[in-house]
Amino acid sequence: MKVTPVYLMAGGAVLAALVWAVARGGASRAGQTIGGTVVDLADGVISGGVIAIGERIGIPPTNMSECERAKAEGRTWDASFACPAVDFLKYLWS
Repeated sequence: MKVTPVYLMAGGAVLAALVWAVARGGASRAGQTIGGTVVDLADGVISGGVIAIGERIGIPPTNMSECERAKAEGRTWDASFACPAVDFLKYLWS
């Protein structure tokens, strides 16, 4: 089996969660903490994949902020009010 960076990062995350759980609440809570971490990691991976697929086929994200919505629709004037200055300047120069 080829070890990829993804497996190394996942293993490192599990190890870090185990060390943190044992140091924080003892071995009795370590399993519960690691289980919660694994569920959170899986949720993030699945939701990230769904968002990426939606963007590829042209479905916009449904939780866009007013700033993101104005930039996506090309409403520069509205974006100037809705966006923080740094985001608005990046939008102008991109």
